[in-house]
Amino acid sequence: MSLDTRKAIICFQYVERIKSELIIATKLLQKLDELKNDELAGAEKLMLSFLDALTGEVNIAHGVLGLQNFEEARTKILEAKELVRLHDYLEATSRLSKAISSVTTSGQRVMQMLEEKKLL
Repeated sequence: MSLDTRKAIICFQYVERIKSELIIATKLLQKLDELKNDELAGAEKLMLSFLDALTGEVNIAHGVLGLQNFEEARTKILEAKELVRLHDYLEATSRLSKAISSVTTSGQRVMQMLEEKKLL
C-alpha cells in the first residue's frame, strides 16, 4: 500500500470506525440467540438494517481509498446478512469476524506509517 500521509490518516479513521462498528454488530448478533418470536423478528430487522448501514460505510471507504481489504469486508458483511436471514447467527458472527480481520489488515501498515511519522 502506497499512501501519502493525508490518505493514511483518512484510512486510519475509516479502519477504526468500521472496526468498531463491526465489533458492535458482532455483539448485537450474539444477542439474537436470546430472543424468541416477535422479539426475534424485530431484532433481526434491526440487525439487517444495521448491516446495511455498515455496508454503506464500507462502500464509502472502498470508494475513497480503493483498498481491496474493504471490498473483502463488504463481501463478508453481505454473507453475514444472508446468514442472519437464514437464522444462522453463529456462522454470521464468523463472517463478521473475518470482516474485522480484513479491515484490521488495512490499518496495520497505515498505523505503522503514522507511528513512524510520529502522528500517532
